[in-house]
Amino acid sequence: MLKMTIFYGILGVILWALAQTPLLPYLHPELKFIFVFLLFQSYLTFNLANLGSKNKGEKYIPFQMLTLSIRFILSVVFIGYFAYIHTPNMVLFASNFFVLYLCCTNFEIFGLLRNLRRF
Repeated sequence: MLKMTIFYGILGVILWALAQTPLLPYLHPELKFIFVFLLFQSYLTFNLANLGSKNKGEKYIPFQMLTLSIRFILSVVFIGYFAYIHTPNMVLFASNFFVLYLCCTNFEIFGLLRNLRRF
C-alpha cells in the first residue's frame, strides 16, 4: 500500500508540474477526474488482490484475473460516461486517460509479476 501511495503521489506531482508548463494544451481539463478515478480503481483492485492472498495465496491467481477484468470494465464505463455527456475534445480526453492508465497498469503489473514468482 505504501508503494502505491508513493507512486500516485509522485504521479500527482508530475501532473501538477505539467499543468504549470506550456504543455497545458495537451492536458484535458478533466485530468483531475481521470487521476482520482485511477487512484480509486487501484485502491479497489489492491484490496481485492489482498483478499486473494489470504489462506496462503490459495486464490491469488483468480483474484488477480478478477481485478484485471474489473479494471477493464470500469475503464470502459468511465470513458463511455464521459463520451455520453459530450465531453469537449474527447480524443484528448481518451488519449490522456490511456496514457495514465498504461502508467498505472505498468506499475501494477511489475508488482503482480514480483508477487507471482512466489507461487
